[in-house]
Amino acid sequence: MIVNQKELAQCLGISTRQIRNLKQEGMFQTTKGGRGYILETCVQEYINFKINAEMGRSASISFERIRADHEEVKKNISLLKLRRLRRELHEAADVEVFLSDMLIHFKNRLLALPPKMAMQIAGEKDINKIIQSLNKSIYEALEELSEYDPDEIDGLKIESLDIEDEDEEL
Repeated sequence: MIVNQKELAQCLGISTRQIRNLKQEGMFQTTKGGRGYILETCVQEYINFKINAEMGRSASISFERIRADHEEVKKNISLLKLRRLRRELHEAADVEVFLSDMLIHFKNRLLALPPKMAMQIAGEKDINKIIQSLNKSIYEALEELSEYDPDEIDGLKIESLDIEDEDEEL
């Protein structure tokens, strides 16, 4: 089907000016007489043109998206390092060592209670004094569980960090 410039523009949904511009770029060859355009050929050319334009743009968008994702990861790493320096965040291995050590001390303290308390309450006849002595020893043992020291968790490793080296990594 042979169409003129205006009809081709209407079929493709673009302006006649855009048809002229694309023709100057080498698209939309006219018929032998130069009086019209072959609609089927022009539609296919325009579809290929739009696909190629979109693929080029999407490749650029993909690269920009990858770069943005990379920057987001770097930002998150910086935030985690900052929280670690502020003692708001600890390494999992450090927490595990700290808790294991604290619980072992607590266990040993609890296991030491019966022989220690047996000596203290052996001759005691007053139940209230026995209960008070037991409660006092148990609360002393429990007090050890309530102690939290961020420096102890980190093993004072934070001070050994070279902040300048970390900034260079970012």
